[in-house]
Amino acid sequence: MLVQTGGEVPSPQVGHASALVSNVLIVWGGDMKTDSKARLTDKLDDGLYLLNLVSREWTRVGVQGPSPVGRYGHAVTMVSSKFFVFGGQVDGQFLNDLWAFDLNSLRAKATWELFEPSSGPKPARQTGHVCINYGDRVIVFGGTDGQYHYNDTWEFNLATHKWTELQYIGYTPAPQEGHAAALVDNVMYIFGGRGVDGKDLGDLAAFKITNNRWFMFQNMGPSPSGRSRHAMAAMGARVFVLGGESYAPSKPEDATLIHVLDTSA
Repeated sequence: MLVQTGGEVPSPQVGHASALVSNVLIVWGGDMKTDSKARLTDKLDDGLYLLNLVSREWTRVGVQGPSPVGRYGHAVTMVSSKFFVFGGQVDGQFLNDLWAFDLNSLRAKATWELFEPSSGPKPARQTGHVCINYGDRVIVFGGTDGQYHYNDTWEFNLATHKWTELQYIGYTPAPQEGHAAALVDNVMYIFGGRGVDGKDLGDLAAFKITNNRWFMFQNMGPSPSGRSRHAMAAMGARVFVLGGESYAPSKPEDATLIHVLDTSA
């Protein structure tokens, strides 16, 4: 169903990211240069947009102070009332900064906060990765910097303000970008993406956060075709996969088809 909305509607864009909090959809970033009216010299939109799903009205938040530069290919996640943004790219420039916008700041002075690590290493500058949260940890997997594809797993601890590359066991997914992720209990499910050879992946993997173990699934019956830049979300024990793109589809498929994985089965 196409939803008609009003208010301060975002520009047409791709590569943006969104998160849902109660009855509010948060959208940030994206590349507007696909719009026929856009010029190559236009800056990327760095506006933070909120869609009230009840009134169907958009609001562009008036932010004060420093804020992340507009970008695309970043990943976002919610930690309590904070909307976290990690990485992404501005054309040929790749990023590895971590920012958060606290929705509670809307009551007074709307501001972004840059989370700089207190010490130690941090993930590579990258785009096309995934990002989820578990407790006070922000977890990042995969991505590319245009030269290399990654399959490392990192976490940012919000208590210590430190990045740590996780040491894990099990069968690690291939280096990839453009995949999608969803969290069910203490397990992060990963599907799809594009590999080093440019081919679309149809692999399903799972990372159990409590013991740092990767699992790969095979021979699970009918499954989504290989794809990248799709959407993935969880509700209860079910994971939903929708859309995406494929340079060489292995089989014709209805673009509106929603695939459902029951993780309790």
